[in-house]
Amino acid sequence: MIKRIWALLLSCLLFFSSATTAVACDEKQTTTYVSQILFGKSSSRKASNENAQMLLSSLYLCSMQADGSGEEKVKYLKQRKVSGVSKLEKLDISGKMLLECSHNTWEHECVRVKRQQKNRKEVLQNTVNKICDFGFINNLVGSKKGKCNSFAALLYYSHILSDYLAAEPSETHVNIKGKEVPSYTGDAVVKLNGNKPSFTSKQKKSSESFIETSPLDSQKRAGLVFANIGTDILDAVGERERMVGIKPLGWNQKKYKGLVTSQPPYLYNRCHLLAHQLGGKEKENNLITGTRYLNEAMIPYENEVADYVKNTGNHVLYRATPIFKKDNKLASGIQLEAYSVEDSGKGICFNVYCYNVQPGVDINYMNGKNKKADYIFGKKNVLPFIAKNDSSNIIDEMNKHLAVLFEDQKNKKTYQKMMNEIKSVANKAHEIEYQEDSARYYIELKKYEYDYLEVLKSYVPRLLKKEKFFQSAFN
Repeated sequence: MIKRIWALLLSCLLFFSSATTAVACDEKQTTTYVSQILFGKSSSRKASNENAQMLLSSLYLCSMQADGSGEEKVKYLKQRKVSGVSKLEKLDISGKMLLECSHNTWEHECVRVKRQQKNRKEVLQNTVNKICDFGFINNLVGSKKGKCNSFAALLYYSHILSDYLAAEPSETHVNIKGKEVPSYTGDAVVKLNGNKPSFTSKQKKSSESFIETSPLDSQKRAGLVFANIGTDILDAVGERERMVGIKPLGWNQKKYKGLVTSQPPYLYNRCHLLAHQLGGKEKENNLITGTRYLNEAMIPYENEVADYVKNTGNHVLYRATPIFKKDNKLASGIQLEAYSVEDSGKGICFNVYCYNVQPGVDINYMNGKNKKADYIFGKKNVLPFIAKNDSSNIIDEMNKHLAVLFEDQKNKKTYQKMMNEIKSVANKAHEIEYQEDSARYYIELKKYEYDYLEVLKSYVPRLLKKEKFFQSAFN
């Protein structure tokens, strides 16, 4: 009995210790986004550069380290002869302090871990100073001022932005018939092939109604559904059958208040490939496990087809194809294609891909398991992406350091265009009606976080290439 009690206590301790370190995004995610901001399209190649590895290691110790992690990074930086790298115990903080210490303004002083915070910032500043040549003036004033300090701040704020994005992009990147579909970047739907469906000429001439479903594959996954929808099919639509007993592959259901728009806020829906209103049945070969976000993205297209057929009496070719990566049980998304037959696509014509994601939720597509991903949104003592008042936010704080970093390029078109686009993103984000604990507000804001990332990815690498300090480190 005593052994059991001790085992239970130990498991509880392990649970809570792991829970405290789960407040920040993983290292892979940070590496991806920060590298994109620094190197743009060359990020995958440049991220393996030794100087880039030193930057990312020091950023980890400054922004992500907690609960004794990161010893190998301390050793690595010391081996690279970075000055002033403290022993791990002088950097180490608890996971409970991570957000206040490393997710606030660059200048913020966290009183409870003041000394550790100072040491953590110095690791990043000194690493930047080690690999980049900021010139004679910097050598006089040191790494805590000027461009050296602002470059460190750029890395720091890029990490916080990565935490807000809360998704590793490779998870949502897919390939459909040899053509790449981009990673999710805040839009629920992306157009494929110029929005033109790939039906054959023969199929486009057919005015005969039909519904064809695919058998479940060897893993019991639903396949494509192909239909030619006419008024006869719509007229035959009956009452929706109960689906409670059906659990498609990947069904690992959880609630996420403030992240999912439905009430109750269940993550997963039984998503029809062919909607019930278009004649689809509540059968296993017509249902996949899909997020609420995916379901809501499909509805406007389904409504458009149904309304068109009802209003015109014409037929619409319709194909829904779930896209699975390798042996994943959960689909990465659904491709929807539609074409109105009698008017040669003038009424209905689209080819889109709907992402099976849920902003703020980390999904394992191999099995459908999931967990909260964005641990910093709305938290106290955490720098917000935008603020509804005059308080500090990521965009304004980043702008201060971009102005220092690119002081000599302020009158150049590239810098001015970047600042104009940043201002546009900020203004649009501010226009969203704030609703506390509202999933709709969260999802809408997420789009502008991704838009901000795209602006940084587009302009910062081009500006850095013209800076001597950056050229000296990354030729």
